[in-house]
Amino acid sequence: MLDPSKHDEENGQPGPLADTEQAGMPPPDHGILAFDCLFNTSPMGLLLVDGRGLIVRINARALAMFGYEEAELVGEPIETLLPHRARPHHVAIREGYIAAPSIRAMGKGRDLTGRRKDGIEFPLEIGLSPLTTQNGMMTCASIVDITERKRAELRLREANAQLEEFTYVASHDLRSPMRGIANLINIIREDYGEQAPPAVLHNLGRMEERVNNTEKIISDLLHYARAGRRAIKAEPIVLADLIAEVVETESPPPGMTITVEASDEEFEGVRTPLTTILRNLLSNAIKHHDRETGTITLRARLEGNSCLFDVCDDGPGIPEASQGRVFRLFQTLSAAQRKGTGLGLAVVQRLVESHGGSITLLSQDGKRGCTFRVTWPRFARTDLDD
Repeated sequence: MLDPSKHDEENGQPGPLADTEQAGMPPPDHGILAFDCLFNTSPMGLLLVDGRGLIVRINARALAMFGYEEAELVGEPIETLLPHRARPHHVAIREGYIAAPSIRAMGKGRDLTGRRKDGIEFPLEIGLSPLTTQNGMMTCASIVDITERKRAELRLREANAQLEEFTYVASHDLRSPMRGIANLINIIREDYGEQAPPAVLHNLGRMEERVNNTEKIISDLLHYARAGRRAIKAEPIVLADLIAEVVETESPPPGMTITVEASDEEFEGVRTPLTTILRNLLSNAIKHHDRETGTITLRARLEGNSCLFDVCDDGPGIPEASQGRVFRLFQTLSAAQRKGTGLGLAVVQRLVESHGGSITLLSQDGKRGCTFRVTWPRFARTDLDD
C-alpha cells in the first residue's frame, strides 16, 4: 500500500500530506473531518450549543426543519427555536443540564414542540449529548421532526375509537336476534316433544351450535373492545388450527366449496382479532359470489417476519377502478350488494392495521376471482405490543 505522505516514485509527484509538511502546517485531524462529515450529512437535525445557551453550529437538516438560514441562528439563544410560552421555563432547564450534563433524551414523558421561523409549531424529539471541546463544554442536540408519526397515532386512535363504538353497537344488534333464534329452537323442540324425527333433531342441534358460536364471537368482540390491545396476551397459534376454526363458523351454501391450504407451523399472536378478520373475509367471499357453484380457498403460511393469509375466490372479481374504495365505510360496489351495510372490509382493514399488519386486494380486469391477502406480524414488537 502506498504511503500518501511520501513521494510517488512512479510519477515523481508528492503525496497529499507532503505539501502540508513542507508548508509547516500540521496534518489534518481526521477525527474532526469525520465529525464535520457526520454533522453536515446527518439525516437528523443537529446543532451545537455552548455553555451560555447560544447556537454555535447547526446542520442543513435542522435549518430546513426550522426554516432559517444559518446566519440567522448562529450566535442566537437556543430558545429562538421554541414557542414563546416555553422560553422562560426552558432557560432554567438548560442551566440545570449544563450543571449536570449527561447523554439523555430531552423531555421524557412530555410532548416537545419546536417553532419554525414562520411561527408554525411542530412536534419533535430531542437527544442531548455533552461534548468537551477546546472552547469548553458544549451540548450537541439531535432533533427529529415527528409530525408524521403523530398524525399516524391520531389516525390510529380515531380508528380504534370508531372500531370500539362499532363493536358495541354491532354486538347489541346481534344478541337480540340470536336470542330470538334460540327461543324458536326451544319452542320447536317443545312442539315436537319426543316425536321429533332424527333429522329434525340433528338440524336443531346444528342450529344451536351455530347460535352458540355466534354468541361466543360476540363475547370475544366485546372483550376485545373493552380490554384493548394492552390487556390481550399473545398465545401460540397453529396456522392449520386457526383456519379450521374460521371455516367451522361459516355455513357455505350448497355448491360452494371451501378448500384449505395451511401448514402446521406455529406462531405467537392474538387470536380474536385475527379470526375476526379471516371470518369476515370468508363471509364476504361467500356472500358476493355470483354463481351457484364456486370455490373459496384459504391459504396460510409463515414467510420471514410475517404470517401470510390469502382468501381467494373464483367469483366475479372487483374492477380495478373500484378497488380504491372497497375498504371505505358504507361502500358497496353494486345495487345487489346494498342489502349489506358496507362495514365489513372497513372494519377488517382497521383491525389489520391497528395490529401492525396490512391487507391487499389482488384482482385484475377481465379475469374472474380476487384475493384478499393479509400480512400479519409474526413476532411481538415494542412498537406494536405493550
